[in-house]
Amino acid sequence: MATDLKGKAPLVDPASNKNLRPTSSRSGRSKADASAAGGTPPLLDMLALAINREQEATPLYHQVYEALANGIDRGLLHPGDRLPSTRKLATELNVSRTTMVLAFEQLAAEGWIEGQTGTGSFVAAAPPFTEAQRKSRLNPALEAAGDIGRAAEMRPEVAQVPPTLRHMRRPVPFRANLPAIDVFPTELWARSLTEVLRSLRGEQAAHILGEGDPQGLFALREQIAIHAARTRGLVCSASEVVIFAGAQQAVDLCSRLLLMPSDKVVCEDPGYDGIYASAVAVSAQPVPAPVDQNGLIVAEARKRAPDARMIYTSPSKQFPLGSTLSLKRRIELIEWARETNAWILEDDYDCEFRYSGKALPSLFSLDDTQSVIYLGTFSKSLFPALRLGYAILPKRLVEPVIAARTVLDRYAAILPQLQVAHFMEAGHFSKHVRRMRKLYADRQELLLIAMERDLSGWLIPRRSQTGFELVASLGPKLTVAGVTAKEVSQAAQAEGMEVQATSAFARAPLADDGLILGFATFTPEQIDTGIRQLSNICQSLARR
Repeated sequence: MATDLKGKAPLVDPASNKNLRPTSSRSGRSKADASAAGGTPPLLDMLALAINREQEATPLYHQVYEALANGIDRGLLHPGDRLPSTRKLATELNVSRTTMVLAFEQLAAEGWIEGQTGTGSFVAAAPPFTEAQRKSRLNPALEAAGDIGRAAEMRPEVAQVPPTLRHMRRPVPFRANLPAIDVFPTELWARSLTEVLRSLRGEQAAHILGEGDPQGLFALREQIAIHAARTRGLVCSASEVVIFAGAQQAVDLCSRLLLMPSDKVVCEDPGYDGIYASAVAVSAQPVPAPVDQNGLIVAEARKRAPDARMIYTSPSKQFPLGSTLSLKRRIELIEWARETNAWILEDDYDCEFRYSGKALPSLFSLDDTQSVIYLGTFSKSLFPALRLGYAILPKRLVEPVIAARTVLDRYAAILPQLQVAHFMEAGHFSKHVRRMRKLYADRQELLLIAMERDLSGWLIPRRSQTGFELVASLGPKLTVAGVTAKEVSQAAQAEGMEVQATSAFARAPLADDGLILGFATFTPEQIDTGIRQLSNICQSLARR
């Protein structure tokens, strides 16, 4: 068989004896971009590009990304071939254009395709990985270290990361647990960084630009201690604060340090998947415990795991249901920890943004047993990409955690710590928090008004007291039609939205499975458009 100029055999359709390999150049149209009127582009047939809406673990955009990356890697598409537009592919695959844009962004970020202004997207001159490398994401240089097959193996405990811990880069309605990035004061942030850098002189510059402290920059720890005392009633000093690359790193390190195989860890159900993942990773045993309108049901948790070594809770605002742990149960929890010598992880991830009612005392402030580990994060109060969190520890745990932190990654990046410390000391942080608190309250009101207008009878929202999202139960129009929250979530995902069912975070079946709608990071226009789109989805599902 004759080969083409690249030394590859042409793809031949045995039925028509026609060459199926697309031919294109930057100056002309590719066969991959051509489609007959009313027909399907050859690209979709060639790559067997189809959407599997039942494949919950793989988002739609990732299915498109995988098909196109596979096609490029296998030589079905050549360097320089022009791809169809995202709008055209979205129409042919019956998905939202957002889904296609996200797929193309992923391909471009990894170097599979290149965008040309005004002319479209083209296959890159050289693919970034072979198919085997792309699936394993292993550096070929590792082959020199020995058996690459063994190096590629993952322990079964960590092989499956919960999909709820992964996110598309672009925030889409109605993603939960995300602050208002769209109004973050970037100019003030930039000026703050400039002031910090210009202030570095002599010995201070050598200190800041040199090796870091595993416990974290003292200036930031000091500001955190002041902030925690003022806003949460915590009596602590900078010596009890440890800085982490996000609160999840603190959860993971505490799990490694304090848990042994088979130790029981009480986890809220439904609840944050990060604690489940970290407990399983050290071969501990997560014990799901139910949650109601007053937070973790401590009596039931104690019945299920009387000898629990660790208890994780988000008392200020339980994720994802949004309930607050009652004062009675906070005291019960501390008494339980006292009796069994257990540790309590108090995740206070969005405590700054309570805009209704009075905040209850933190578990750390109520504890006289040195058993509570208080976790906070700047990913919610400032922005996620900062990747800075902290733990306020019982005195007896400070030195062991610092030692473990030294082994884990030595220390967090110093300049971001210095900038946040400066931001707090100058009063910018508290001003930003106050501004966001009002904004989130206003955006929740806009969401509730839009839902009353377009989703009355379809969804029943529960007003949130704090944070970035609310939970809505299914209304009679959906329940009578037999539509589930999971089905609404999947249909929304197919349209490029992110409306998660509360059952996505649950281990046991939920009597009232609802939907989580984030509002903090979306403009009034996005909220309005998104709710109209969600209304159409609900109506379509009910008609089926």
